[in-house]
Amino acid sequence: METRTGQDLILTHSLMLGERLYLFARLRFMAAAGILLGGLFATYVVGVPNLNLKALAGAAIFLAAYNVCIFLSVRPHGGSYNGKKNQRRLVTIAHVSILLDYLVLTFALWLVGGAGSPFRAFYLLHAILAAVLLSRRAAYVLAAVGYLCLAGLVLGEWSGVIPRNGDLGIRVDFQLVVTVLFVYGLLTAVTTVLTTGIVRLLRENEQGMLAASERLERLADMRRSFLHVVLHDLRSPVGTVVAMLEGLSGGLDGQLAEAQKSRVDRATARLRSLLELLRGLRVLADLETERLESLMAPVDVRGTITAAVEDHLDSAEQKKVVLKAMLPAALPAIVGIDRLIREALANFLTNAIKYTPAGGTISVRAADRGSVVRIEVVDDGPGIAAEEQAHLFQEFSRAGKEGSRRGKDAGLGLGLSIVRRIAEAHHGRAGVESQPGQGSTFFIELPVREAAKTV
Repeated sequence: METRTGQDLILTHSLMLGERLYLFARLRFMAAAGILLGGLFATYVVGVPNLNLKALAGAAIFLAAYNVCIFLSVRPHGGSYNGKKNQRRLVTIAHVSILLDYLVLTFALWLVGGAGSPFRAFYLLHAILAAVLLSRRAAYVLAAVGYLCLAGLVLGEWSGVIPRNGDLGIRVDFQLVVTVLFVYGLLTAVTTVLTTGIVRLLRENEQGMLAASERLERLADMRRSFLHVVLHDLRSPVGTVVAMLEGLSGGLDGQLAEAQKSRVDRATARLRSLLELLRGLRVLADLETERLESLMAPVDVRGTITAAVEDHLDSAEQKKVVLKAMLPAALPAIVGIDRLIREALANFLTNAIKYTPAGGTISVRAADRGSVVRIEVVDDGPGIAAEEQAHLFQEFSRAGKEGSRRGKDAGLGLGLSIVRRIAEAHHGRAGVESQPGQGSTFFIELPVREAAKTV
């Protein structure tokens, strides 16, 4: 039973119509060259008599000439989905190009043997192209036009109305005319029906996939919205409880016994870990939005690094760790989201401060590597074994340099995975270079965009 009308479910494939027309335009240039080379080969190698090379060259030039117009028209759509905005114009170009191809094919066929030419099969090729590119109705119409061109040529040669060219030694008689008209009529009909049927099934499946994709996208939007609401509602009370516990531990309501203070401090530490988890989940939720590209703007990398280091100076001082920035006088700008880049650096710095022993040094460096800006956080902590480095940037993976503290104050392993996601969102990469006992260098490389070489 028919479930669709009109343009026969021109769905996802229609969004690629410009790309396909661009591909066929390039192939058409090859066909024009093939006509010229084929004519020369047939004349001077095969020895086909009475072959009009000048006329063949004219057909090839005409084919290349109108194909230049088609090529220039569809080239802007050759590398991406064209959407629905230019759909009508592209469909018109497809119709016109196939009709012109039929004219050139008929003329070239007349020059190389007409009814007896073995190149008659190219009519079937264009029938297939029409079925793939256009609606079912248009495919039937263009297939009929192609068959009428062939039939007109065959009947014209048989009746003597059209003179014969390119003698291939095949006599055009009544039997040949009837055979060609019947066989190619049948082949054209069967080819068009089968191809349009297959294409129709593909388009119906495309529609189902699009509908499923839209449903999944709506569910993803609902999930993101729900996650934002839950995270917001959780962060506020958890933050309040942390502040109350810190006040309690600090003697705001009177001094606590040592055992009581120890319990309160452990509870505070657990809640702080929960706050870190909530913050990480919020960043992951932000990274899933499709609006990231629209939020990107030129970023002063040097200023962003300086601000991130200043935010962590107090934490480093409490840990008795030296934190310093070693930056060049100028760095090229990148196009990105400053808040996310600072989040990535904050994860690097938090880990470095946590695992660098007292008296150690953490250095933040940056360098212009031409196409990318590389930012490094270098510590002189215990280092990480090579077999563990490959898993560090996966979700819920923890650094091996935690050593004996694993499970005591370790987080849930979202920090470095967030850094990786942030780097990928900026079309960059993140990684680590480390050896046990020799410290670690965590880095993020962010590409320099041509539009933002300087700030």
